[in-house]
Amino acid sequence: MAKLALIFSVALLMASCASVEQVIQNKEIYCSGMYKGIRAVGRGALTMTTGAVVEDVCDTIDDIVAEEVEENAADGVTKSAG
Repeated sequence: MAKLALIFSVALLMASCASVEQVIQNKEIYCSGMYKGIRAVGRGALTMTTGAVVEDVCDTIDDIVAEEVEENAADGVTKSAG
């Protein structure tokens, strides 16, 4: 159930984005204090009503980026900062 709620949260976040890559590139916007606060209220309400604990999307973005870095390091691939 928690995974379903997390997927739903990410889907809502990405509704205005064409790809995960765009979300990662715009992390500063999605992870600003205001948006984090709004999502915290929504996650709190979801937890109170369904009991599902949902991770913040910013933490998910960090996990995705870390996995990509690990995969690229294992493959010997480097990504330019531009």
